Amino acid sequence: QKIKALHKQNMLSLFAAASLVFTLPTAPLAPAAPAVARSTAPQMMDFFGGLQQGLAKVMAGSYDEAEVKGLIERQIKMKPCIMYSMSTCPFCSKAKEAITSMGSLYTVVELDEEDNGMAIKAELAGITGQTSVPQVFIGGEFIGGCNDGGIGGVMPLKSTGELEQRLIKAGALVPGARI
Repeated sequence: QKIKALHKQNMLSLFAAASLVFTLPTAPLAPAAPAVARSTAPQMMDFFGGLQQGLAKVMAGSYDEAEVKGLIERQIKMKPCIMYSMSTCPFCSKAKEAITSMGSLYTVVELDEEDNGMAIKAELAGITGQTSVPQVFIGGEFIGGCNDGGIGGVMPLKSTGELEQRLIKAGALVPGARI
């Protein structure tokens, strides 16, 4: 009984912390145009996805949301190809190897090595709807992670040849060139 009560108390604390992140607007909001290209897949109400995004914000601690979001949006806009990654993530390593093997030049932001990495991850969740890594953008468009998300992910797009075409179009890869 004591363990059940402790577990229930921990779960209530978790939901209370997550609820601090979610607030309802007091006035109707006009839809804003997205600052960066997002997936065209239909957005569905996903309780657990929202909970994960809320927990990412809680874990990030206190930070200037507008400043971090602006930083991410500038990076996505200015870099032909950028990957947000964790240095120990096997899916990140696989995606890096796939892009590197093509001879592409790209930027990697290792979130676990950046001072504001958890804040970046939390704001990325708001932009992409995903809390997992890697998160890869090419030509300002979120293409997904290693195997899914966005418009399919690195590996599926590579297998169809679409990844190479997108990298060339964005200026991150010269046709026929290998580094």
